[in-house]
Amino acid sequence: MSLFTANLNRGLRALFVFAYVFALFGGRAQAQHVLPVLGTAPLLGQMSSVSDLQERVTERRAMFETASEDLGLTSAETDQLEQRIASGQVRWVRVPRHLDAMTWAWDGSVYMYRDVEIPGGEYGWEIDLRVGSNIHALFIPAACGNLSLVERSVQVSYAPPPPPPPQQPQCPNGMMGSPPNCYTPQCPNGMMGSPPNCYTPGCPNGMMGSPPNCYTPGCPNGTMGTPPNCYAPQPQATAPPSLTTVIVKTEVRETIAWWMIPLTFVGFFFGGHFHYSPPPPPPPPVKCPPVDP
Repeated sequence: MSLFTANLNRGLRALFVFAYVFALFGGRAQAQHVLPVLGTAPLLGQMSSVSDLQERVTERRAMFETASEDLGLTSAETDQLEQRIASGQVRWVRVPRHLDAMTWAWDGSVYMYRDVEIPGGEYGWEIDLRVGSNIHALFIPAACGNLSLVERSVQVSYAPPPPPPPQQPQCPNGMMGSPPNCYTPQCPNGMMGSPPNCYTPGCPNGMMGSPPNCYTPGCPNGTMGTPPNCYAPQPQATAPPSLTTVIVKTEVRETIAWWMIPLTFVGFFFGGHFHYSPPPPPPPPVKCPPVDP
């Protein structure tokens, strides 16, 4: 009995798959998979609320992620899709009849067909994921929970730039205020120049005070120089008197008397004891005493 029942179940499954495949390929056009009804091969099953959707995704996470991968979504996009569902960021919409791709499940396995047409008037949830210049519009019909895909281009709308604001009248260069109340700015009292280049005038270099009361500073009494280089004068040292050397020229003449010559010969021959002695040297020159100027 059990063997008969098992064979019967297998036969019924084969017949159901044949009928389902025939329905997919035997539609109005061979380029489309036309589904006359939803719910015969559900992925998540029939649901009626967002909480049902969240529970089914949690219960069948492996099949849901396999279906997402079959549709061409990356792991990051699948994570974003699951986060949107878990946080309730989904929209209840009318599912379009033509879908670029739809996943379905049979006997614990996930399948996917492209270019699918479903019956009109089916509702479900939509989650849009931005991928570059395209949008992956993901639909989950409430009747079957089959994750489906419709690719859309991002609508780029041209908005002309806003017109420039009207120009307000301006005062001429160098004037302030707004027309007609324009005026020429002046520097504050005691300053010179023209705004914004105002400055406080100063006395010329080497003078003190402020204009017009400028004056040349002097050193205190008893000092010399010019401020700030003032100094006390030092007494001049008295130079020692200069000595003048006076040289006196003295002439010495030696005179020998003629009558001394015979006496010299006499002494030489008669005794040899007479010696001639030259006269003494002249005295040294006389130096004048210093004169006090």
